[in-house]
Amino acid sequence: MQKKIIVLALAAVFAAPAFADTTVYGVVDAVAANISASGTKSDLSVHTGGLAGSRLGVKSSEDLTGGIKASVVLEYSLDVVNAAGTTAAGTSATGGATSAVSNGSGLGAARQQLVSLGGDFGTVAAGYLQTTGYDFSRFDPTSGSLISPLHNITKTVFLVGNNASLKRLPRALGYTSPDMGGVTVGVNYSTGADGTTNIGVAESSTADKSTAYLVSANYTAGSLGVAVVYANKTAAVAAAATAAAVKTTETALGVSYDLGMAKLFATYQTNKVDTATDSNSVMSVSASAPFASSSVVLTYAKATMTAAGTDKDASGYTVAYLNSLSKTTTFYAAYSAMSQGSASTGYSVANDAVSGLAAGTGSSMVAAGLNKKF
Repeated sequence: MQKKIIVLALAAVFAAPAFADTTVYGVVDAVAANISASGTKSDLSVHTGGLAGSRLGVKSSEDLTGGIKASVVLEYSLDVVNAAGTTAAGTSATGGATSAVSNGSGLGAARQQLVSLGGDFGTVAAGYLQTTGYDFSRFDPTSGSLISPLHNITKTVFLVGNNASLKRLPRALGYTSPDMGGVTVGVNYSTGADGTTNIGVAESSTADKSTAYLVSANYTAGSLGVAVVYANKTAAVAAAATAAAVKTTETALGVSYDLGMAKLFATYQTNKVDTATDSNSVMSVSASAPFASSSVVLTYAKATMTAAGTDKDASGYTVAYLNSLSKTTTFYAAYSAMSQGSASTGYSVANDAVSGLAAGTGSSMVAAGLNKKF
């Protein structure tokens, strides 16, 4: 309740005449899903964020001298299907993902909290930021939803994507370049990816904070879109630790092409931990075909997880129908299925909604929901 009062108060303040360019916006999305899995009972349940995460936000901007614009964004996730609790889908205070299935109600974790300056030089931002790794999700037409197989896979060990660990960063700085002939560059850096700093730590201490950065290059020319993202995360090391900090790196490539009658998408990501011989990769291919006020989306994703030679792979696909009832309201229905290798236990439909799923088994979901933007 306290968070609700705070946001309503902020919206009232920003609505004052001094902040003329202020927008209160949001998404409310609820979905009914029948989920089945090997060895478990099927169940019909209602979830938040079936097609896109429910949220409430306030944006405000002011034109300064010299063509510079100052902006503020405050955006919080919502759980619209529960009556108790305080945590909703999104990212925790330390940067980790929180479940979109078994969470509380009301305003939850922040999605964005930032102040920025923009102009001919680009945009510089500071705060709790959605990163250029989050933006990479535009190459998945079902991104941010419970029905995305890529979303389900990348929540495990991956850094880049709408549901990956570096989708948002605390204590962060960001820069987005202006359009340079179809090319834009993005940079994000977290001065404490786990929420801590080295302020006050003795100079002789071996403790270190966790840091992360992402660099991206994006190219758009007519119907073609291409993006490359490089991400790096260094884990925090306690003062008593004898091992060196563990570094994880990832490179992601995304491509889209609009044929007119359909839009095609493809992604490939490879992930490596410097202290391990294992490497992980995930790929996806998708197509979205519009007709009248509707569209059909097909997407397939597959992960190859080379953990000590064991079969920790996973794959999944989704067939979805979207009907735009208006410019802001979409009805959707989908069938989604996930399968996992003989040594995998962490992959199921609906953002790993099936807990305790046995290795080598699969799950499926039939879902229908309504997404309303305002």
